[in-house]
Amino acid sequence: MTNDTVSTKRKLNPYVYIVIMVLFFMCYGNCQYKISPVLTYLMEGMGIGTDKGGLLTSSVNLLGIFITIPLGVVMNKLGPRKMGLFGITLVLGGSVLGTFFTANFYMMLISQLIVGAGGAGISIACPYVIACLFVPEMRGKANGAYIMAGTLSQLLMYNLVPRIASPDNVSPAWWFTNIWCVIMLIVWLITITDDVAPPARTEGKDSPSLGQTLKALVDPRILRIFIGGMFMMASAVAVLTMTPAYLIQTKGMDAAAAGSLVSVCALVGAVCSLLGGWLSDALHTRKWLFVICFAWMAVSRVLIAVLPAGMALNICIWLQGIPSITMGLFYTAGSDVIEKENYAMCCSALNTGTKIGSFFGATIFGIIAATTLGYSGAYMTFAVVSIIPMICMLTLKGLK
Repeated sequence: MTNDTVSTKRKLNPYVYIVIMVLFFMCYGNCQYKISPVLTYLMEGMGIGTDKGGLLTSSVNLLGIFITIPLGVVMNKLGPRKMGLFGITLVLGGSVLGTFFTANFYMMLISQLIVGAGGAGISIACPYVIACLFVPEMRGKANGAYIMAGTLSQLLMYNLVPRIASPDNVSPAWWFTNIWCVIMLIVWLITITDDVAPPARTEGKDSPSLGQTLKALVDPRILRIFIGGMFMMASAVAVLTMTPAYLIQTKGMDAAAAGSLVSVCALVGAVCSLLGGWLSDALHTRKWLFVICFAWMAVSRVLIAVLPAGMALNICIWLQGIPSITMGLFYTAGSDVIEKENYAMCCSALNTGTKIGSFFGATIFGIIAATTLGYSGAYMTFAVVSIIPMICMLTLKGLK
């Protein structure tokens, strides 16, 4: 997206729109992360085991894997305003459905699938709005701030939900997300117009045809972003999800200590997401920040496997939040090198990749850890996995 595609009809300070994007994306993030803190309550109430409990927590990513690309196809026709409304309506509908079926596994599963479908729409609309409102020299900071939304939702839900829910009644957590969604639906309707973030068809030319839009999927630049996002997220989710079990089973930590140790990553990640955006704009480079982050990702997985329990291992685990820099930079890199008419498809491809990585990463790590390779072999494997996104972004044509 070039400078001349940046909207000049915004009515608010551009950073107000960033706050709106953060709070809007948190509608989805809140629904995604509210289950884990009360999962044991839900499992007991539903009479299910850990297998179905695990499916319930990961199901929010499942439907998005299949519909994100189709949503990207229609994005140029609908524009971000309508896509955002579509997404928030599904998130709200799924959350409301879950409110009344907290003791029914299958209805709760359906509700999470609906939430995930809505989240796919939101995660396409928000980066597009940012790309419309900010010139390339400012998009790093903007996307860095926006990408903190997921971490903020995680911190909010993990601290709020246990305090407002009980073993006998978890619905207050669902009512909280319902109210949040309604408020942000109204805010979106008022503030995000076609003048603020116009669809491609209002830019003085016809929208790309279906064939042109689908052809973008085989653009080598978009494929690199897709593959890079997929392997980055697979490595990040696998390690953050499985490290508490590793610490308990091999380092002798209790569950509370292991969970607290790993949770610090979220705080580090929030700071690094914002810092990375500022650095990329100030240093006028995205590429080398990708290289540094993914190099650390690879090295740190080796260190986790070989370091003995102690402060060095603790610090290594805390600093797993550093690669959070790259999530915002993926969107920024896409807006830097991909044409306006294909940027929605780029976001769709990236979001699909990250969902695939999120869904399969921990599973593959667990399978490897269960073999003779053990946890050490799993960490070493994902050290190699972390090199793949580095190669993708290092060879992304046009990226500075």
